[in-house]
Amino acid sequence: MKKAYSLSKTSLLALFLILSVVFACSDDKDDDPKPVDNNPIVATWELEAITPQTAGTTIPNLALIEAAVPCLYDLKVTFKSDNTITTADCPTAVTAIDTFVPISGATWKVENDNLILTKGTTNQSLKFTQTATELKINVNVPASGTSAAVNAVLNFKKV
Repeated sequence: MKKAYSLSKTSLLALFLILSVVFACSDDKDDDPKPVDNNPIVATWELEAITPQTAGTTIPNLALIEAAVPCLYDLKVTFKSDNTITTADCPTAVTAIDTFVPISGATWKVENDNLILTKGTTNQSLKFTQTATELKINVNVPASGTSAAVNAVLNFKKV
């Protein structure tokens, strides 16, 4: 009888040692936390207007784009603290804007008064100004037909 007790004590000790080794050898590596960007641009912004940078200038095809994309001014762009960008509420506007400003699947960073958008291997630096409630991004709208390219301002309000 004493031998059975001793055997179970030995078995229990062996089980304890095996479990100790298994849990002691588990991966204790902590993943490095991703850096968090606390720039004031980190927020959700809704497109409010597209205006020419120079008064009296017209933006080629703006009326056509507004007619073809009725949800254009519902577009929301979120600059996240992990330097990624998400969009919401108007995928058609994302497609239209993405042709001259890479916002779909892009990352962002701010250097001085430049917003640098990166998509794949392409970087685009855009001048911008910002208050607590407004964001204005200067973009170059490509020429259409015989008209020259125009600098436009994408006006956003914070939501």
